[in-house]
Amino acid sequence: MTKTKNDSLPDHENNVDAQPNKRTRLSNTGDGENNVGTSKDVTTNQNCNKTKEADTISIGRESDAPSISTTTTKRGTGAVQPTQTVRLVLPNPTKCLMEDGEVLEYDDTLIDRLCKLSEYTNSTANVYALGKLLPTATWGQYKPVNDRSKILCNPANGEPLTICVVGKISKMWFTKFGNPERQTSMTIMPLSKTLAQQSALLLAKMSSPALSVNQQATQVIRAIKWQNAKNSDVGSEAMLFDAVYDARAEGSLKTYSERPLWNLTDLKPGDLILLEMKMTKYSKKQEDKWHSRAQYEMIAISLLDIGEMPDEDTQGISPIDGLAI
Repeated sequence: MTKTKNDSLPDHENNVDAQPNKRTRLSNTGDGENNVGTSKDVTTNQNCNKTKEADTISIGRESDAPSISTTTTKRGTGAVQPTQTVRLVLPNPTKCLMEDGEVLEYDDTLIDRLCKLSEYTNSTANVYALGKLLPTATWGQYKPVNDRSKILCNPANGEPLTICVVGKISKMWFTKFGNPERQTSMTIMPLSKTLAQQSALLLAKMSSPALSVNQQATQVIRAIKWQNAKNSDVGSEAMLFDAVYDARAEGSLKTYSERPLWNLTDLKPGDLILLEMKMTKYSKKQEDKWHSRAQYEMIAISLLDIGEMPDEDTQGISPIDGLAI
């Protein structure tokens, strides 16, 4: 493995819709538009007795906006009620971000790297590990243009959060009968069971009306992605998600334009990945009433380690139900 001193994650700039995938065919090279510097803002995981230099993140902003207290919102009755925030849902977030039993197969260098990624925060770039979410984060403000009311944002600057989580691929769905699906999904098993349960609680309580936790998957984390514009014509062609990178080498988690590309079709169950995503909500009609449901949407996938090949299915059934890539 080629070793360098630093890893860095990209700044996603000011546009909530800024995404690394360019709707092009995957190849060995790529390009992007990130113009960034670097900053170190990493703490060491309490479960890892490591003191090596922390991974860094590339940033495009030069100063942190001041943090603010939880805001309030007025309902139709005139009563003022607290806005739903991460802190209200998770007043005592888990400290177990990585279980020893989940990383036994990895060497010390990779384990050290996973510790840092699991604890990573960069308030300037609005990038947070799932286990270290900004406590004041809440749904953004409604605007006629560039509306962010359905995206989890930093209330201090109104910018969407990029949420990162490390885990092993459990299921994936990108194509059907060899053709890209309009909506795709990636399901991973995080390195901590309590983190998965906490994630399920967060999604349940950030929905409206709030769901019970048993209505959410509590052992895995699932992120979706539209592979073509949701408002596009019915006859438009879905394009295969291509924001997939090879980040196995230490120091390779740089800006998207600098990361080596990886073929989506080469990913498989058991591979260890860093999943970058945002939290959004969508409307769903149920019993003649509209409800909002919180979910994760994929931004990028970065391969950290190739897992062992799954056992061959002697019954001729795919080990992942519906996998068609």
